[in-house]
Amino acid sequence: MKKGYLHHLIQILWDAIRRLDGTIHPMELERMAVMVHRVMFHKSRIFHSMEHVFGFLDSDDPVVALAAVFHDLVYLQVDEGLPSPLEDLLKPYLQSERMEVRFLPTAGESKEFQLCCTLFGRDPTVSPAEPKGLNEFLSGFTLSLLLGGKVSSLDLGSVLLCIEATIPFRGIDPQGRGVGEALEARARTAFPEASEDRIQQMVHRAIAFANRDVQDFSNPDAGDFLSNTWKLLPETNYTLRNRGAFSIREYRTALYGMLNFFRSLDPDRIFHSYRGKPSEEEMKNLKEIARMNLALSIQYLRAKLLAVSILEALSILTGGDAPMALFMGDLNPSETDSSCLIRFLPSLPFPTWLQEEHPVVRLLRDGRLEESSFDLRNSPFALWLYKRLRPEEWGRLAVGMERFFKGELSPQAFLALFPGCSRGKVEGPLAEILNASMEMVLTRKENFQKLLEKGLSS
Repeated sequence: MKKGYLHHLIQILWDAIRRLDGTIHPMELERMAVMVHRVMFHKSRIFHSMEHVFGFLDSDDPVVALAAVFHDLVYLQVDEGLPSPLEDLLKPYLQSERMEVRFLPTAGESKEFQLCCTLFGRDPTVSPAEPKGLNEFLSGFTLSLLLGGKVSSLDLGSVLLCIEATIPFRGIDPQGRGVGEALEARARTAFPEASEDRIQQMVHRAIAFANRDVQDFSNPDAGDFLSNTWKLLPETNYTLRNRGAFSIREYRTALYGMLNFFRSLDPDRIFHSYRGKPSEEEMKNLKEIARMNLALSIQYLRAKLLAVSILEALSILTGGDAPMALFMGDLNPSETDSSCLIRFLPSLPFPTWLQEEHPVVRLLRDGRLEESSFDLRNSPFALWLYKRLRPEEWGRLAVGMERFFKGELSPQAFLALFPGCSRGKVEGPLAEILNASMEMVLTRKENFQKLLEKGLSS
């Protein structure tokens, strides 16, 4: 019989603690599991959920099992503050207001807090707490409060190192050390009695765990990589959790934030190696796939954003921001009875300048690997623009859209970048989009008609 998530979680915790020669009362174990379960099943958790936790559990290592359960327990940005199930446990040690955390003097008196500060390289006197790595630190501190005294300090430290290693996208520190070397130095400070082999084993495990946490970046299937990316969007953009009710601007803001996030990432800072593991060849391969996934995702997001930027500009000019559903139709239209914008646009063959099997074209046409709660898998309007505009026309509009987002171009000036519209007239592809929009948004039909007749300069 298949166990439910909570029963599975209890079994994982029980087995891990027992295999580390730890002791815990069954009712204490139950309370711990229920606390974790409540946090990870919060409505905001879409990617950082129990499914993500269980994805790590193909290992027989009890340290890895505990790290998997606890490493994403606190996520201030997703849960909009400290998760309520953890408040009673943590409030004797800290004050929290949404994203800001201040540690109280009582925290400094806690052995668990001191161990966490040593292994995470944090200065406990800094207030408010440094935000970088704070989620991981608080997750580790929660683990320490729950398991301190129930497993050995060295085993607890091993789990904490795994959690610390998942602080993402770090390079060389001010002392010239990589992530693994920094962890090794801190582990030596925390556990001076531990052997060199044991310290290195702890760090190797932590680096492997951290690389597993970001393994999506090395996924050779870009559609699968983007499916998981799409799960992150409603976690950090709460408006997208309201299926069909979010506005064009809210959707655009979420996509543009993801685009800029991907642009900020350095493929050399995603995966880490320690003392030859992974090997140079393996690291080269991981970085290369990550680099390709980032480049493809950036172009895909630009294509999606160009489509939504046109709708945003048109919505502003015809009555103001509006729900995406008003302009684009149902989220999952059937083949027969649902209206959607693409059905009112001219059908287009593939132009000679566009490769039908180009990865971005395939993603726009066939879609990401999985369905999304807030978006279509495929992107028919973005693909239509790819086919309708020549590369130089598409590129000019893609540059213009970011100036529009930043307020440097008015909606009229942005739309005037369309071919045939430079003198304020509405012709060519923009006229086709306006005609289709009139069929979709009947309440604004008169305003669309005015744009067609009077142009963009009126």
